[in-house]
Amino acid sequence: MRAYLAATKAGIRRLGERAQSIWRNPPENLWFSCLFWSFWFSLVSFPVGYGMREVMPLVCLLFLVPYWRDNWHKSVWRRLDARFLFYCLWGMVLIGIVFSENVVTSLLHAGTGINKGFLLPFIAMECVREEKDLRRLVWACALACFWQGLDGLYQAFTGADFVMGYGIRGGRLTGSLGDYTVGNYIALALIPAFALWFVLRQLLPRPAAALLWCATLWPAFFLLAGAASRSAALAVAAALGLWLLLAGGQRRWLLALCSGGALALVLAFQGRLHLAQVAGDGRWSLWNLGWKVFLEHPWLGAGAGRYNEAFRQLGLTPEKDVITISHPHNIFLDMLYAHGLVGFALGMVFLAGFLLWGYRRIRPALRAELAGADTGIYWRMAAWFWIAFACWLVNGIFGHDFYRIWWLALAMSYLGVMIGAVVNGPVAPSPDGHAAPGEGGFC
Repeated sequence: MRAYLAATKAGIRRLGERAQSIWRNPPENLWFSCLFWSFWFSLVSFPVGYGMREVMPLVCLLFLVPYWRDNWHKSVWRRLDARFLFYCLWGMVLIGIVFSENVVTSLLHAGTGINKGFLLPFIAMECVREEKDLRRLVWACALACFWQGLDGLYQAFTGADFVMGYGIRGGRLTGSLGDYTVGNYIALALIPAFALWFVLRQLLPRPAAALLWCATLWPAFFLLAGAASRSAALAVAAALGLWLLLAGGQRRWLLALCSGGALALVLAFQGRLHLAQVAGDGRWSLWNLGWKVFLEHPWLGAGAGRYNEAFRQLGLTPEKDVITISHPHNIFLDMLYAHGLVGFALGMVFLAGFLLWGYRRIRPALRAELAGADTGIYWRMAAWFWIAFACWLVNGIFGHDFYRIWWLALAMSYLGVMIGAVVNGPVAPSPDGHAAPGEGGFC
């Protein structure tokens, strides 16, 4: 009994000393820890439900504000040399609201992303200060894939997922999202989780790392196949191709073959490889409707979220989809009809600008790392978050609208992580490939 009491007292004393050490540290370290772990939890819990995705960014905001207050001079946002790209995004959104034929509808449609898609880049970019932060974020993506994949397995065998009780729709798995668009989610979540391979290789020999990597991610691949989303399969295949583009190497032909093979394999498992299915897809009609709406409002658009209302005003109907369809199933066409040429140009400056900004900085650093530079696996992990953001755009060729809440939130989270990784990287090369003095490293 005395030994038990002594051990208890020692444990309480250690906890007290730990708490005191935390409070003795600079306050920005405390705020960073709270911000990081709340964002980490938001990635892991992302598929749980709408409530979690609504609340967690606001929880993160509670820690972001004091972190910026106490650490503004070291913040990523202050040191970011591409801030003007965000101004272009905001300009596009304002055009989609202010010049809409139904301002209230467009304001409500675009405004749903304020506490999610438009806030998360600033949260995520401050959550990367060193390599261990990237490793933890990769684990967060892997854990989300693992448990959501298990949910898909459970749904396949029982008919309902174990989180919300959602059932299978049209023979396709829906997971805890309640819709087969879970295929797009799991594809985009898998892409940064692929970097788990490099994390495991730091700890384990190749065979053991391969076994654990496959054991962690195979349920997600099962869900990807079971959701039967062709756009999701395209995103995964594109991820392998983009890694080839970034990393290069003598075996690029092998990776290119794997990229095409991965697409064909997933589509074959989904049973959606038939050309007749592609030719008869209702998207062709939806794209035609979106184009006709754009032609009626070419300069400033019809307004965000007005796709259905706008094509009905023109007396048009979709050929295969229900009359209530709300978006054209193409992110670029959605931006075009809603914001016109002016807004579309601003939006593309934002999207293409950050793709190019990240590519020109990550690619030379990644190749130096692969050639033996002393940067650990930092740039390999950063590269996969860049790839995840790029594949969101590939996924968007056939899916969703720009303001789709969960979809935009996920992409902006990856964008923010990539930005933070570049700004705080151990080597932050300038566009000409040379290290830029004064950039990179949290100091």
